[in-house]
Amino acid sequence: MSQTISESRIRNLKESLELSKISFRSEVRLSVLSSFKIGGICPLIVEPENTEQVLEVISIFKKSELPWKILGGGSNLLISDHPDNFVTLRLSGTFKKFDSFEEGRFRIGAATNTTPTFRQISQAGFRGVEFLSTIPGWTGGAVIQNAGCYGGELFDLIQTVEFLRNDEVLIKKPNEIEHGYRFTEFLNRKDSIILGIEILLEKGNLEEIEESLKDKRERRNSSQPENKKSAGSVFKNPKILKEDGKEIKAWELIDRAGLRGAFKGGAQISPEHCNFIVNVGAATASDVNYLVELVLDKVFQQSGILLKREIEYFGDIP
Repeated sequence: MSQTISESRIRNLKESLELSKISFRSEVRLSVLSSFKIGGICPLIVEPENTEQVLEVISIFKKSELPWKILGGGSNLLISDHPDNFVTLRLSGTFKKFDSFEEGRFRIGAATNTTPTFRQISQAGFRGVEFLSTIPGWTGGAVIQNAGCYGGELFDLIQTVEFLRNDEVLIKKPNEIEHGYRFTEFLNRKDSIILGIEILLEKGNLEEIEESLKDKRERRNSSQPENKKSAGSVFKNPKILKEDGKEIKAWELIDRAGLRGAFKGGAQISPEHCNFIVNVGAATASDVNYLVELVLDKVFQQSGILLKREIEYFGDIP
């Protein structure tokens, strides 16, 4: 594990940020920014409000030679118990907005909350994004994961993705970006910051859209732990067919391995949905990681299938 950043280096960074009039917060407990409600204290969160400030922040980080990570909505993330060996960048300002600049075409900032944003677009009479109203988190994270459910994926709707890579702002179409099931090139490369997307939607029947919103909301509530602290589905479905021709689900493999309801400290494999790990007390990242490793081991022993994590790790997690 890397060493904690010294107070003098943090102080120098703050001075540089103040000169550039870029907002920041000190000694932030990251658990409050996580749907898991897990995460230790980070020495500094920097919150640029536009693309120019993002570029300036990265320049400052490079000059300071400080390690840094970017944090979004924290909904598909397990944050370290000790995130004190890096500083955190978190988009704010204009990145929290979305605009419609012609009929059916929307520009959506990376720091917009997916659930209210896509519900509002749906209720304005545009169809096709109802499934995204059930997915928590920020739009930037949804892009990175190619978020989806109920047969829909975000990349089915995207016209362009705007992102920062190697100090250059790029705008690319989906066919120029490697992507697939719960995957994009952004997951592997770790060298890009999503700034926003454009999507193009068609008008639909408002009553049918409202019914679709209601149906997807009810399906989510009936199949997933309700009002529990979690990071959503922990493992990707393995894309393996059963004898009846249907795809086997990760939760089925976890259930067959006898792990439904298993505990470690304050973390539990959900009795309601085995592909969720929930924080039922004062769970730590180490507690969750223990259960993740337990699932990987037991499922492989029982079925010969090696599951892959869907949740991302943020910081060092032993």
